[in-house]
Amino acid sequence: MRKFIVSDLHGSGEVYDSIMGYLENISLTDEVHLYINGDLIDRGIDSYRMLEDVMDRVHGKGNIHVHYLAGNHELMMYQALLKRKPGKAFHRWSDWMMNGGWVIEGELDALEDGEKRCEELKQFLGKLNIYQKFSEIIDGNQLLLVHAQAPKEVFDECHMKLSDNDKRVETAVWTREEVRDSFFFYVGEVIGYNRIGKEGFLTIIGHTPVRKNPGFKYKEKNHYINIDGGCAAFATGHFEYNHVPFVEVFDDHLDIIIFNHNNEIIDGYQYDGQFEKMDDDELEKKRLFLDHTYDNCEDKAKQLIKELVD
Repeated sequence: MRKFIVSDLHGSGEVYDSIMGYLENISLTDEVHLYINGDLIDRGIDSYRMLEDVMDRVHGKGNIHVHYLAGNHELMMYQALLKRKPGKAFHRWSDWMMNGGWVIEGELDALEDGEKRCEELKQFLGKLNIYQKFSEIIDGNQLLLVHAQAPKEVFDECHMKLSDNDKRVETAVWTREEVRDSFFFYVGEVIGYNRIGKEGFLTIIGHTPVRKNPGFKYKEKNHYINIDGGCAAFATGHFEYNHVPFVEVFDDHLDIIIFNHNNEIIDGYQYDGQFEKMDDDELEKKRLFLDHTYDNCEDKAKQLIKELVD
């Protein structure tokens, strides 16, 4: 079984399609699980299509087992759906609409069964988990996935859903890491301020776009990795954000390959307590799985992949 993590795709359909094509090819020979760490939606024009596809996959369609965690944009959409009256439009000045929700709203308005779909989306989003604890140990720490900030309590099975009327949910999906990197971080340590990461865990977050290549960053002191490569910024015309981290989880290390918005893998890194760049041979092995000519020749693909990768 192989496990992968991506965060903050924000309706970027070209990256989403590249990742799904990559995983479909891997699924010819391995069981594949994809963990989406929130903010799948909003700003990008493919938000609704991606949400529909992920809902189908979460419910068992296709070869990829998808696990969808909540981000702040899922929370804003859920809250907007809760407040919306049947037969009425979404409130134009809601947090969700002002943060890119108008993309999905336009799609819903065009549906003949839009009312029914709104109710289905509300039920689906409300059931999203807030965090995911992994059994894998990386550099002596257990792996934890959450959109913005590790909860104070973490269990093997997530005990927090997006629909919970609990302040801890908002904290987990909304906390900004920049505050922790400022003077207030120092003050916070003195007065017991919560930190982004959690002792004993390597925490993977998103939420705050990483402005520089390679699109992710590691905070050693707080022991977390931010993998928000800035798809939201790219979708609104900031094309320098052309690096989307995609993580594979192993028993003792992480591989992080970098997609761009042109169906390419442009770089790769490995983390096992420290980061090292992947060599060219290893990157070429990763790139093999972007070859969509495998899609309609399953037996040949299995044989070819085994020969090239083993």
